[in-house]
Amino acid sequence: MFIMKSAEEKHGHPTPRVIIPHKDGSFLTSNSGVKDLMKLIKDPVSTNLYAVGPQGLYVFQPGDKAPQLQLVRLPLYKNVCPVSSPDCRFNISLLTEGTNGTSLFICVTTGDQTNCCNMNSELSPEKCFDLPYLVQIKDPCLKIGEQLYLTVSHNDQSTVQGLYRCSPGGCTRPSANHIEQKHVKIIADKGSKSDGKLYTFYNEHNTNPDPDTPRWIPRISQICMADRGGTKAKLQFSWTSLLTARLFCGNKEERLVYTELLDVDVLEAEPWSNTLIYALFKNAYDLRAVCVYKMSDIIHVFSSNKFTESREEFSSPRPGECVPDSQKLPPKILNLMETRPVMQDWIEQDGEALLLSHHLYSHLQVNQVQGSGNGRQNVLLMGLESGQIHKILEQDGFIISEYQAFKNKTIITSMKLDRSTGALFVSSSSNVAQIDLQNCSVYKNQCSDCVFARDPYCRWNQDGCSSDGNSSQDTKETVCARGSPKTSQLKTSRSSLKVPRDSKYYLKCPKSSRHAAYSWYHDSEARECESTEQDCLLLIDGMRKADEGWYECKSTEDGYTATIEQLRLEMGRNGASQRSAAAVVLAPLLIMSWLIC
Repeated sequence: MFIMKSAEEKHGHPTPRVIIPHKDGSFLTSNSGVKDLMKLIKDPVSTNLYAVGPQGLYVFQPGDKAPQLQLVRLPLYKNVCPVSSPDCRFNISLLTEGTNGTSLFICVTTGDQTNCCNMNSELSPEKCFDLPYLVQIKDPCLKIGEQLYLTVSHNDQSTVQGLYRCSPGGCTRPSANHIEQKHVKIIADKGSKSDGKLYTFYNEHNTNPDPDTPRWIPRISQICMADRGGTKAKLQFSWTSLLTARLFCGNKEERLVYTELLDVDVLEAEPWSNTLIYALFKNAYDLRAVCVYKMSDIIHVFSSNKFTESREEFSSPRPGECVPDSQKLPPKILNLMETRPVMQDWIEQDGEALLLSHHLYSHLQVNQVQGSGNGRQNVLLMGLESGQIHKILEQDGFIISEYQAFKNKTIITSMKLDRSTGALFVSSSSNVAQIDLQNCSVYKNQCSDCVFARDPYCRWNQDGCSSDGNSSQDTKETVCARGSPKTSQLKTSRSSLKVPRDSKYYLKCPKSSRHAAYSWYHDSEARECESTEQDCLLLIDGMRKADEGWYECKSTEDGYTATIEQLRLEMGRNGASQRSAAAVVLAPLLIMSWLIC
């Protein structure tokens, strides 16, 4: 793996290179009145994307010119809340992708009754059944064939926390467990009918009373999808294959450990053992890190036959091994499985953790961009607690850009990546944003900006900075360096500006990179400028004869210099002026700010 110890130590830039404001991205917002959105779901049989909250299901078409969230009036609601009952209250308690040609699978709860249905392409209910457990829409779930796998994380005395499987024929449940759990993700290795496995990632409350121990323990569990439960005497209707292991993320030598799991994403591969698991953690000091795990390592730990509280030898079948009929397992194995066995070995990260100490990340998606120059590059798309999105290179933690997806700071409730189109969808409680990850126009068709962004989605060619499918950016050997390896000259024509005598003006140089240093030069002599978030501003404090001449704004980054702006100032008569794109009249507020400083 290419993950390094620290993003800041490796590249020295904990800040994004480019800030992409809300107005410059490909974004969409909801109609007014939408609230409490919790989850985004992609329709597997159409291009629709769904946003759901407890009180409503909304749909939009990402391809529309001005897409808006539209409330879906499901026929299922008519059965739950008839017209004759205007005071009826219901919650959408579960939503996941449909299977076998259906669009969605949805559960609606009213009172203490939960009804679940497949929804076909017309969003009409099919094959409905009652769910005997209370579920919450934020908890992970997964539909495989006709089987619904769901997790229970809330503290309900009548329901055991953990993984459940339900269908019209009944449910398989976890055995007794009174330890608090917070589930994060479910993934499946469908395999064949007899050896398919399911993996759940979650945090478990640490029962150690020592105040110096972490509050949460990150874990992963494995079950066999063919598990039918045990015998009438032992584990009937409960998992007989459930194994659990602890995840480690951190640096053992520095005694740095991340113990609370925040989000998980998966890069699936063939064979399944080559699949990579990306996990976002935080620690007791609220620092964040990303660790990567090989599926082959996870499989090895679960097949090791080593348990923390059992030294008994097992041959075949071994505990947790998938068998054709779990109800025929020997009592010795059922006795062990009833104790919810934990593996002796922890699941170790592959390589070193990517430490992200400067930003409070809450969500994670991963995409793999296959390039012709640098080979494949994995890109981390990470949501911050304040609502922005960072695009980060996995190999060294370089932050390519920050997308300001929403107009105001907000909490992200869900992220969904469409790898086929390069679109990232992000929801808050009342809005949905769409980000085009392949939009290379944000680099303003400037060669140095395109190259030094190191964006695997974009490359520089004869047409400028553009997305080229599976092409990857080459940051060193580029057409920017032709003729002059360290300097890029401005391609636009030089302009002239007449400035009235004794008048005050700002010369404005837009800052396209937060990693570059910007300077103004007057007839090749450096001039101090006022640096703002977006610009390098040079004050002409009362135009005089000595201020005439050529002015250039240059950026320097990684030893490479580019000319951003060029113009000539001439002194005009009092009251006469010409304006250019590079000159801005000094506003009274800015004059006062400059004089105070």
